[in-house]
Amino acid sequence: MDKIKSNTPQKIYWIVLILSILIGYLLFIVLKDQFNVQTLVFLSGIPFLLFTTGVFGLLWPKIKPTGDAIYITHALWIGLLFIILFFIHVWVILPRICPSFGSCLGV
Repeated sequence: MDKIKSNTPQKIYWIVLILSILIGYLLFIVLKDQFNVQTLVFLSGIPFLLFTTGVFGLLWPKIKPTGDAIYITHALWIGLLFIILFFIHVWVILPRICPSFGSCLGV
C-alpha cells in the first residue's frame, strides 16, 4: 500500500478547531439574542462540522490505517469518534441552546 503523504500541516487543524470554538461562542453567547432558537439550532451544525474536522485531522496521524487488514478497525474507531462527538453535540450543546428541543423545532 502506498504511503499517504499529508500536505496539510496540523496547524490548519488547530486553526479549524479554534475557529469552531470561536464561531460557537459568537453564535451562542454573544449573538444569542439576535437569532431565534430555530436558527440557532440549525446553525449549530457549522461549529459541529468544523470541530469534528479539527478533531479528526489532529487524530489522523495516530489512527490512520497501515495495512489492508486494519481498515475495518479504522472504520470502527472513526465511527466511534463521530458518534461520541455527535452525542456530545445532541445531549450537551443543543440542550443548552434549547432546553425543550421539540418545541424549538416547531414540532
